[in-house]
Amino acid sequence: RRWPLFIDPQGQANRWVKSLEKDKLLDVVKLTDRDFLRSLENAVRFGKPCLLENVGEDLDPALDPILTRQTFKQAGNMVIKLGDNVIPYHDDFRFYITTKLPNPRYTPELATKVTILNFTLSPRGLEDQLLGFVVAEERPDLEDAKNALIVSNARMKQELKEIEDKILFKLSNSVGNPVDDIEMIDVLHASKTKSQEIQNKVAISEQNEKAIDVTRSLYIPVSVRTRILFFCVNDLANIDPMYQYSLEWFLTIFLSSIAGAEKSEDVSERILHINDYFTFSLYSNVCRSLFEKHKLLFSFLLSSRILMNEDKIDLKEWKFLISGGAIVVKEIPNPAPDWVNERSWKEILCIQAVERFANFAEDFVKNTEEFKLIFDSSEPHKEKLPGDWSQLNSFQNLLVLRCIRPDKVTNAMQDFVADKIGQRFIEPQTSDLGVAFKDSSPVSPLIFVLSQGTDPAADLYKFTEEMKFTKKFSAISLGQGQGPIAEKMMKEGMERGKWVFFQNCHLAPSWMPSLERLIEQIESDKVRK
Repeated sequence: RRWPLFIDPQGQANRWVKSLEKDKLLDVVKLTDRDFLRSLENAVRFGKPCLLENVGEDLDPALDPILTRQTFKQAGNMVIKLGDNVIPYHDDFRFYITTKLPNPRYTPELATKVTILNFTLSPRGLEDQLLGFVVAEERPDLEDAKNALIVSNARMKQELKEIEDKILFKLSNSVGNPVDDIEMIDVLHASKTKSQEIQNKVAISEQNEKAIDVTRSLYIPVSVRTRILFFCVNDLANIDPMYQYSLEWFLTIFLSSIAGAEKSEDVSERILHINDYFTFSLYSNVCRSLFEKHKLLFSFLLSSRILMNEDKIDLKEWKFLISGGAIVVKEIPNPAPDWVNERSWKEILCIQAVERFANFAEDFVKNTEEFKLIFDSSEPHKEKLPGDWSQLNSFQNLLVLRCIRPDKVTNAMQDFVADKIGQRFIEPQTSDLGVAFKDSSPVSPLIFVLSQGTDPAADLYKFTEEMKFTKKFSAISLGQGQGPIAEKMMKEGMERGKWVFFQNCHLAPSWMPSLERLIEQIESDKVRK
């Protein structure tokens, strides 16, 4: 057997391991901890489970004896050499490894030492989870009944298996003629009666479960929309690695949106309210952490993914808009080299590979003057296309604009977003501490990422006065030797319900892992709110 290594970008495996081994005094360590080997030694020696979290693509060579189970006997006891020490190896020892990397590239040598388990969320898996959440909020009776049926069915099927195992055991250990074995005949008769009874119950339970699933399925549009939005947010990391959003944070916004959305007795109307409320709530929360230049890109991604799910955007058209064309289907001379540059004409030729635009280059040659009017316009994205091309939808118009006036695609994207999901998705989002505070919690700190010359301290001090928290507010500027003081201040704040403000965190990079550990150890039920 090999120890598991979980690919766990959303932290689900991490939480599962901590929940699984909670009662067995789980040791949680990181490779960056100064005494991680000592903690590992103690776990091996005393038979405790150990979780090594947030590893990268390489593991410390000192872990090899553990990973390859290089145990041997010494004085009649099973031992292992870890570093320079030979320590007793307890049979109850368990070892788990997790990484937050979404697509790690492990060497074949490492892959042979561990069992790699991919805990990355799949769209279908996330959809099922989200459906459970929304039904639990909207119809808790249904979700409780569904969960009870799942447990009941599993238990009854286990009983059936135990009955079958018992019969097989009796038959394999029967001596003489089985027909003369009165005890075995009684067991078979009792087993048959019990088996039939369980099968009837399972059949009834499965029918009830199907009836419940029909009602639950009414809320599938909410889980589908929410799944789409999650992967939109998840993809932001491809734009900038700073844009990392946890599933836990996402679910918090989702559940608060269900509670905050307008109520309605009509399920379909209620679903529309939840989807609209959550879409904008998520957009507002994400925009607080985006650079200004990426906000329109995010709102465009939201609207496009929603339309893709409704089959209103062709994937080939989407690919052309994002990356342009690569194949020239048919060579045609440029009819107006004086205003159509070489790059634009190549795009016009390449767009013919997209089915809807198969004749676009030929029509462009025939209607050069009409297209020139669009090219010369100060607002080409609002001009009507000539001939049959006026029948294109708003997304397809973006492709034409990309060929003729790429400098105005951004303006057209704004109009597209406003038309499809609303004007509010292109309006500037102001940074309001009051709104950010409402979305925060005692276990989730607010982090200010600052550009040069900005300082939120004045606004924060003003906000503490508004909230009447001036006397319960502590601040410290981090730097050399300030870590222990800051830790003490944080623990005092948790005990007394105070606000703590750490400034200049970039001056104490060596203390940041300790701060991360302190935040992870905050327990909601033990913090004074």
